[in-house]
Amino acid sequence: MRPNLVGGLGVALGAALFAAGLPGIDSAGGYAGLSQRFLPAVVTIGLAVCAVLLLTRRESVLAQAEDAGTAVAPERGAARLAMVVAALLLHMALIGVAGFVLASTLLMVLVSRGYGSRRPARDALIALAITAPMWAVFAKVLGVALPFLPLAGF
Repeated sequence: MRPNLVGGLGVALGAALFAAGLPGIDSAGGYAGLSQRFLPAVVTIGLAVCAVLLLTRRESVLAQAEDAGTAVAPERGAARLAMVVAALLLHMALIGVAGFVLASTLLMVLVSRGYGSRRPARDALIALAITAPMWAVFAKVLGVALPFLPLAGF
C-alpha cells in the first residue's frame, strides 16, 4: 500500500473528525467579528487540503526520502508518529492538572523525541524558554485564563 494513501486517509479522517465537531462550537461573533469556530474551521480546511494533496500525489514521499538518503523505516515512522499523537493526547489530559507551562514543555520534549531527538534535557530547557513567556503573554497581556500550575494554586 502506498504511504501517501495511508497518510492521506489518516489526515482525511482527522479533517472529518474536526468537521464533525464544528457545529458544537459557538458561532457567535467575538473579537473582530470572528467566532470561536473560526480557527477550528481553518484547521479543518487545512487538513482537508493536505489530505487531498497526499491522496493525489503520484510519487511516494517515502521514495523521495529514500532517494535523498533521509528515509525512516516505516515501522520506526509509525512509532514516531504514535509518540507525537500520544504527546498531544497527554498534553490535553495534563494541561488542567499540570498547567500550561509544564504540560506544553512535556509536549515539546515528547514531540522532539518523536522527531528523533536524543537530548531531552536540552529539549526541556528550550521548551521552558518558549512556554513560560508564551504563558505570560497569554495570561498577563491578552488576559486568556491559562492555568500556570493548578496543583500549587497558581
